[in-house]
Amino acid sequence: MLIVSCNSDDEKDNNTSANHHAIIIQNIVEFRVSSNTNIDLLNPDNTNAFFLEDIKLYYEQNGVLKEINNPIFGQYLTLVSPVESGEEYYYIAVELNTSNLENAITYIEWNSTDTDTITANYRSGQNFTFLTKAWYNGELIFDEDNIPEALPEIIK
Repeated sequence: MLIVSCNSDDEKDNNTSANHHAIIIQNIVEFRVSSNTNIDLLNPDNTNAFFLEDIKLYYEQNGVLKEINNPIFGQYLTLVSPVESGEEYYYIAVELNTSNLENAITYIEWNSTDTDTITANYRSGQNFTFLTKAWYNGELIFDEDNIPEALPEIIK
């Protein structure tokens, strides 16, 4: 014989406890990728396009590169189509390294001969970590104090 009982007080305590320990991390940067002739290089129909399944992401942690690829815990790279965004172009959302609050480095390996660097700074508190600035190959592409209307465009 098996007897199962639920107590609403226990459930309430568990939810309160879980909410008390919730941590919010905002570490995603979004950008377009185009050629110098204005071809959308994230559009899979275009010549020389980058395909999401070929792109590798690495986080630098204590001087060591760690490839990030764990579909169980989330999508670290997301390709957003014009149909999904309502924009006229594809763009990519990249989940950045949060191992340091200053100068956390993420590498995007587009292919075997082309790798770029995103450096990120964060503001952190008891239950949150927020991206404050991000640089793509040294060029500022995100600043929480000055968010442009258009997504940054990376020229490859």
